[in-house]
Amino acid sequence: MTSFTIKLFAVIAMLIDHIGVAFGHLMPYSVFLLCRIVGRLAMPLFCFMIAEGLFHTRNARRYLLRLAIFALVSEVPFDLLFMGDLLEFRMQNVGFTLFLGLLGILLFDSFAAQGRKWAALAAILAAGAASYFVRSDFSVYGVYFIFIFYYFRNNHRGRTVALAAGVLLSAINLWMAPGTGDWHFELDYSAAAVLAAIPIGLYNGEKGRENRHTRAAFYAFYPAHLLFLYALKLVV
Repeated sequence: MTSFTIKLFAVIAMLIDHIGVAFGHLMPYSVFLLCRIVGRLAMPLFCFMIAEGLFHTRNARRYLLRLAIFALVSEVPFDLLFMGDLLEFRMQNVGFTLFLGLLGILLFDSFAAQGRKWAALAAILAAGAASYFVRSDFSVYGVYFIFIFYYFRNNHRGRTVALAAGVLLSAINLWMAPGTGDWHFELDYSAAAVLAAIPIGLYNGEKGRENRHTRAAFYAFYPAHLLFLYALKLVV
């Protein structure tokens, strides 16, 4: 699979997920759940392409700037659809997570090249902490996925194990039943994100049909589809 194919796959999965979020109240629960399960594949794929993009970009700072602009432009559409308001700060869109993840690995790479291993590790931890405190979508797990895809780029087994570990950790629900003292354990539908390892494993390192026009279209699709779903939700 080329980078274009993986991005297209991720965009379709994301769209299905967001349709479920926006119109789940109109669907049978089984259809809603299927939408959410399919949607779990999107985030690991986007994180993979962020890390992979760093190896192919000619200007890392410009790449980081594009993600910053993407995050800012997407915030109002995200807030309208998911938070029901024009602009609020209880949760931020995934662009902030992608930006912080890329910033983290750029700093990690810089410090590691200087032999400053502890500073490199601190940079990644700080990026994850920042995503948590700004409450960006997928927050710490998004930063983690970007980092493992960068760090294990040439280690398919290590990458898959690290992906599975992160996905399973995010999907675990552990709680104590009130008044009984009994612990309960379950995996929620987020565990389906581990299936992203399949298209990632099929990636051939080639761009495919991707060019500057398709790249711009992928960036624009996120805020555009959020606005479209929000407008559709108003009339349905």
